[in-house]
Parts: sequence; structure tokens; C-alpha cells
Amino acid sequence: MMHMTFYWGVEVTLLFDGWRTRTPLQYWASLLVLAVASVFHEYVVSVRAHLRQYTTEGKQAEDEIVMGSRERLVRQFKKRACTVKAAESMLFAVNALLGYLLMLAAMSFNGGVVVAIVVGLTTGFLCFRSGNYVAQEEELRLSSDPCSSCT
Repeated sequence: MMHMTFYWGVEVTLLFDGWRTRTPLQYWASLLVLAVASVFHEYVVSVRAHLRQYTTEGKQAEDEIVMGSRERLVRQFKKRACTVKAAESMLFAVNALLGYLLMLAAMSFNGGVVVAIVVGLTTGFLCFRSGNYVAQEEELRLSSDPCSSCT
């Protein structure tokens, strides 16, 4: 049965019929998996921010290299920049997939599931994106809006 309001119970179906909890142990293990997935989601966002910063710093370095007219170094940097962009794109795909899966899990309307996801996202933000990284990410225009899971 699909719930249309929040409920608190250990019996919940998450994402697909095979992921059904019937016992408290299964329920708490599922909450732990969701919390860890939420922390990983924030980690991926942080890695993407660092890659984007690396690419931004690299463009400045490329401008300096071009000024020095070292064509070989410019070609090497462009190859590396393509690799970084490919990695950033793959991380974006992982980030989007995780974000949508977490959203679908939250749509189970189970209170414990929503709390586990929010606690995981908060913990991940605290560990990977708070402090010194926040100013850098704001410069890079990365959203910290938890509803915008694809950023």
C-alpha cells in the first residue's frame, strides 16, 4: 500500500519491491544504508566542486602558459582538462542518480526514512562542504539547496 501521509513504522517498501523491511533490524539497516548514501551524495558534490576549482585554476595557468608561448605545455593541459571534464561529468551523473534515488526513498513517506536522509545529508555537508569549502563553492555557484540534488 502506498502511503499519502507520513507514517512511523518498520514496514516500508523502498525503491523496489525487493527492498522491503518487515523487522526492526531490516528497518534500521535500511536507514543506515540511506544515511550512508546521503553522506556519499554530499561527498560527490564536494569532489565535483574541487574538480571545478581545479579546472578554473587550470584555465588561469593556461593563460599564463600561453603568455609564455609554450605550446607543448598548453596541449598537455588541454588533454588534462578534457579528462577532468569527463570525470566531472561522470560525478554529475552519480550525483544525479543518488539524488533521485534518495528523493524516491523519501517519497515512501516513512518518517524514519526522511529523518535518516536528512541526517545523512547534514552529516555529509558538515564533513565535506562546511568551513573553508563554503566560500569556494559559493564562488563556483554550486547550490547548497538540498532539494536541488543535481547540483
